[in-house]
Amino acid sequence: MRVRGAASIAAVVAVLVAVVAAAVQLTSYALFGSVAAQPSIPALVTASWPFDLLPETGLARFPGVRRELARAALLRGESERAATLLAGAGTGDDAEDLRGQVAVATNDADAAVRHFGHAGDIVHARALIDSRAASDPAAALRLAESFDRATAGRAIPAAVIAQSDWREGELAAAVAAQMGGSVSNAPISGARDRLSRQALAKYEAAARLDPTQDAYGLSVGFEAIVVGDAARSRDAYAHVAGIDPQSVDAAAGLAVADALTGACALASDAYARAQALAAQQHRTLDLATAGYAASTQHALTRCLAAGSAR
Repeated sequence: MRVRGAASIAAVVAVLVAVVAAAVQLTSYALFGSVAAQPSIPALVTASWPFDLLPETGLARFPGVRRELARAALLRGESERAATLLAGAGTGDDAEDLRGQVAVATNDADAAVRHFGHAGDIVHARALIDSRAASDPAAALRLAESFDRATAGRAIPAAVIAQSDWREGELAAAVAAQMGGSVSNAPISGARDRLSRQALAKYEAAARLDPTQDAYGLSVGFEAIVVGDAARSRDAYAHVAGIDPQSVDAAAGLAVADALTGACALASDAYARAQALAAQQHRTLDLATAGYAASTQHALTRCLAAGSAR
């Protein structure tokens, strides 16, 4: 009887492992929920019997089996069971990613981004951060900073890091803008200045990693104006204009930066070019809409008036 019992358990183990392995191989996690219709393999894995057999088969000691059953538990909406299974599922990327998904299911965004960071899962982390950005940019910024710390030392493509840096800069700039007054108005509070400089540093990091992206250079140019560095702003806008001579935003930015440094002749020429490019592209050139503060617009207006008087 012992032989037959052992053989039966071995057979159950083999079937369970085969089903789990086949499910992983034949369908992605994203597809499980939508195609798990009887009698498909995903439906078998998301049924209750694999969990019921786990204690008597001894499979609980295998981290790989625990991870796959945790994945199935998540599909069943059983986050508590998934968390229990993952307690002994190892510390690799897959286990950390699943822990991140459990944290999302239990509304623990802080833990989720840390786990996603340890797993190098930028897609899930970005989706979570973006979901917070519109309603609470400060919370989204904290999540982005946490994700940065969690991914420190991981090999991530430069273009991906650049985009992540730029998006974090956008969050820091948004939080700074919420602290009162119009963007670029001076003087600004210490906290707001710190956030604006944080945004500028992130934009510059993105631009260094991928200098061909206009958006990164334009963000550097604008945020440099916010912190009062017109010379740095001009360099950034000139770089973008060199990459894309048809850029209305770069030409307008050059006009603003030149006006702030008192180079009114250059400002007038750059603004005329921006107007011409905007007309060709059927765009409206509006510095207020672009986010420049009233004081910055007045500086340009004074320069343009001085140029007309010559």
